[in-house]
Amino acid sequence: MQYAFNSSRFALRGWAGHGGVVYDDADSALYEVSESAFELLSLLRDRQLRSAVETAEAAGQTAPQLAYALMGEAPEDSDIALVTSVLDNLKSMGVVTCRSA
Repeated sequence: MQYAFNSSRFALRGWAGHGGVVYDDADSALYEVSESAFELLSLLRDRQLRSAVETAEAAGQTAPQLAYALMGEAPEDSDIALVTSVLDNLKSMGVVTCRSA
């Protein structure tokens, strides 16, 4: 499964060492996210933007790809499960969208 940041609806802001917030343009809601969730969303958003510039389409990222990028080394199954859990929580809020790989 590929995940993508829902940039058409949400904006992301953060502060080093303090996590961040996600702003929902649809209802003006503001959601606080942990530092690790902010790092994950930033990575997803930035890779999506870079992909859009390079290939003219916004590609999604899989949980193993994101876990590897966050850790800088091959993730274990438990690391991938944790990233998947965070992504699924963000998906339930609409911040992240999914598409088939």
